[in-house]
Amino acid sequence: MRGVLSPLLSNIYLTEVDRMLERAQEVTRTPWGPALEYARFADDLVVLVHEHPRHAWLFGAVQTRLREEFAHLQVEVNEDKSKVVDLARGECFSFLGFDFRRVLSRKGRWMPLVMPRMKKRTELVAKLRGIFNSSRSWPVQGVIVKINPILRGWVNYFAVGNSSRCFGYIRMWVEKKVRRHLARACKRGGFGWKRWSRRWLVAELGLFDEYRVRWQSAPKASPA
Repeated sequence: MRGVLSPLLSNIYLTEVDRMLERAQEVTRTPWGPALEYARFADDLVVLVHEHPRHAWLFGAVQTRLREEFAHLQVEVNEDKSKVVDLARGECFSFLGFDFRRVLSRKGRWMPLVMPRMKKRTELVAKLRGIFNSSRSWPVQGVIVKINPILRGWVNYFAVGNSSRCFGYIRMWVEKKVRRHLARACKRGGFGWKRWSRRWLVAELGLFDEYRVRWQSAPKASPA
């Protein structure tokens, strides 16, 4: 949708859209469950339709009804951000900073794969790099005090789904930057892998290291 609506205003303004989708869920419900699911936060909306051929008509019907409802509310659809994807063909969609796709587990079951968007990881790295670059003359403890709240907030938000690989990249990137900061202060080259252990960086300097995923949706799954 065009423009930015606050979460509270969106929840009030788009209640009719929720009711329309809830009615669609009930009308299309099968003995095995609903053929349609949806999730909305503020003005971000994703609608999922079951892949069975008997539900193919729902793709067009849902789009038509949504556009009718938005037109009634005088809300314009953001065409650049709106799209239809087919998870069965390996496509993915993004919602609230995550990428969602369907993968085949090692046991041969289809499972959801939920990971932070690459764009979000790139934005985090760019923000942290700016701090490291502007703080080269600072004591390392001051740099850590600056980056820790950023890391904690970012990790806490994305600590669901299958974020472990992304977290591993961020953890190593940050650790290397801290090591280079320490090495420069000692007028040394390299990263000091033997000089400073990770445990020391965490215990003595207080570097953030709580990269734990609270919920993993697709254990031992590989991209389809």
